[in-house]
Amino acid sequence: MGGEFKALDERSREVLASVVSAYIRSAAPVSSRHLSRSGGFTLSSASLRNAMADLEELGFLTHPHVSAGRVPTDLGYRTFVRDLMLPSGPSVEERARIASELGAESFEMDRFLHAASRLLSRLTGEVAVVAAPDSGRFILESVHFTRVAERKILVVQVSESGLVDSRLLETSEDYAQAELDAISRRITVDFAKRSLLEIGNLLLSALREEKVRFDAELSRALSLARLAFAEARGRDGVFVEGTERIFEKPDYRDLELLRRMFHAFEEKARLVTFLTDCLGSPAVSVVIGSENAFTDETQSAVVTAAYGNGDRMLGVVGVIGPKRMPYSRIIPMVQELGRYVTWRLTEGVS
Repeated sequence: MGGEFKALDERSREVLASVVSAYIRSAAPVSSRHLSRSGGFTLSSASLRNAMADLEELGFLTHPHVSAGRVPTDLGYRTFVRDLMLPSGPSVEERARIASELGAESFEMDRFLHAASRLLSRLTGEVAVVAAPDSGRFILESVHFTRVAERKILVVQVSESGLVDSRLLETSEDYAQAELDAISRRITVDFAKRSLLEIGNLLLSALREEKVRFDAELSRALSLARLAFAEARGRDGVFVEGTERIFEKPDYRDLELLRRMFHAFEEKARLVTFLTDCLGSPAVSVVIGSENAFTDETQSAVVTAAYGNGDRMLGVVGVIGPKRMPYSRIIPMVQELGRYVTWRLTEGVS
């Protein structure tokens, strides 16, 4: 617990929790009269007003106007999330929906993660983000090419840690399955234990060599491999879903703040860096307002949970929204989705 929280008596903690909860629900400054009428306190309106004034003096609350009620500060939100809120959910129905909708997805990495971000946005009513694994760090164990139709090939890459990724390639030339089997063996032997970044560079260098021009079989093998690994290398990034939900939030009625938020979504490299930094955090990370340059600039809060394969963390799923987001519901939901993505990566890929 923070030192500021330890200094609060029981009454102050109850008042702070009630103010934050009421503001999250209403988006309107909370007055002592509102708390008194809520029925949760036996204290008089005057006593509640004094308690709120004390909380403001300590930095947990503030007020936008002289005669207005109070709203939480970043410290108030942080204290609520860390020490006061009671998590709720996800419900049995929501867990079943996650398993049903994501379980039906074929395990093509991009498609699966995009579906995860779409579902998380619908479940939370906020903007959802999913940071994809850094494909440059994917250490190849084996690769398998399978002909599914004329000039259409399924490529399945298995990493050293057991992560499986599959994609459908469209090629300019057709390949027989026997040739694909030989290419699978050759590429696995030549490039196993290397990262996708290394493989891509080695393939490009090999295709430039003089001998490849006079070896049609080798040229076809290397060209197909380069197509497969070039697509994998280009997938680094983040899936963002539900940005239109920002327009529904009273917190973003200010056009300048709204502009900054959408500009932040467009800066994918910056967003990826921010989300990747969350990989080193505990099971769930909550960043609020002034705690980070990204959330300070956008006056937002970000809740993320890591997903991975076994003990190796690969990416994060999360929600970006106003500081006034319903943390008690969203934090467990993000955690649940992170757990499901991890399970699918480790157990459900077959």
